[in-house]
Amino acid sequence: MPDCLTYFFLFPVAVIIAILAMSAGISGTNFWIPVYIIWLGIDTKTAFWLGLLTMIFGFGSGTLRNLKQKTINWPIVKEYLKITIPAAVFGALLVPFAPEGILLLLFASFILIYGSYLVYRYWLYRRGKFQEKLATRDHICWKRAAVAGFLKGLIATGLGKLITPCIMEHKEIKSPAEAVGSTVPIIFIVNFIALLFRLTPDFISVLADQKEMIFDVMLWVAPGVILGGQIGPAVARKLSVQGMKLYTGSLLIGVSLLIYIRAFTLF
Repeated sequence: MPDCLTYFFLFPVAVIIAILAMSAGISGTNFWIPVYIIWLGIDTKTAFWLGLLTMIFGFGSGTLRNLKQKTINWPIVKEYLKITIPAAVFGALLVPFAPEGILLLLFASFILIYGSYLVYRYWLYRRGKFQEKLATRDHICWKRAAVAGFLKGLIATGLGKLITPCIMEHKEIKSPAEAVGSTVPIIFIVNFIALLFRLTPDFISVLADQKEMIFDVMLWVAPGVILGGQIGPAVARKLSVQGMKLYTGSLLIGVSLLIYIRAFTLF
């Protein structure tokens, strides 16, 4: 089989992951990390960087689609970027000093806790013990945004999960689709910043040694996430807030368990 066809199976995988991520307003790295590390056997730090690179294509496409749908609230986006960008830079600069096993444990623990939280909230909602309230905020969640940006820089995830609920509750947001649509360009921009600040001289050498593999992977992944990025926002317009919580939370719990298994093999 020609080298360019080695990873052809990643195209449909990329489409599905991009739809899931874009419709829920969360980072696709949650799903790409296990694909790159467990399925393809790529080393942890390269896998995290590839996850960020993949997000550039998917969330860039999603941003364009949300522009067409007019589901982006730019004033809110600009306010969140003011804090998430510097926080992401700080997190990315710490990556070279963190052992791979620790990064994976942090990644798995975060998505397990968050996934469980979403499922629990859905359980409360279904039993009438919790009522979702929208349009109750008139401010930006600065502290949460700082933590979210830092996590994006350090473990390539956490941004969308933490800020989407805040954006969804803002009084200027008219629908869940607009909340997700406003989160997408924030993730795209901060993701790009985190990608750049991970490029230390030593890591650039690591990437250079794997340039052929990276090209062959992205040959199929990039068009897949671009296509999925166009479909995802349309899916988001048809989903309820609680529906997004349930399916996203369930997927994240499954991913976290896979990453835990991989992390413990590194110790």
